[in-house]
Amino acid sequence: MQLKKKYLVPVVAGVAVFGAVSAFAATLTVNSKSLGSGNATVASCNASANVTYTTAYVSTLPGYKVSTTPVTTGATCTGMTFKVTLTGASNASLAELTGTLDATGAAAPDFSTSAIAAASVTGVSVVITG
Repeated sequence: MQLKKKYLVPVVAGVAVFGAVSAFAATLTVNSKSLGSGNATVASCNASANVTYTTAYVSTLPGYKVSTTPVTTGATCTGMTFKVTLTGASNASLAELTGTLDATGAAAPDFSTSAIAAASVTGVSVVITG
């Protein structure tokens, strides 16, 4: 019987703490323009976004570097902000740019001054918020 009490007290305490934390989180408000704890239905501006990258030859590398990363979405994403991240080995961030989508829901962030070798890029990610 002593062994059961030994495990029962921490389990009861854990459940009580979890319940209290969940209750506090449930009182926070969330809307589509901010991030927080809680839940709310947030409409998407588009089902998907596409991002690629273009290259240009640079003799000082030598090789190709990333020039731009065209982002395309639906026109319903017009005016929203974006963040494009180029990643390399082990998902390490090589460079990141932010901006605002144009009237067609597109953008072309310019990474040419970053001199990121195209061979180093293993991934391109985009986040659209607003």
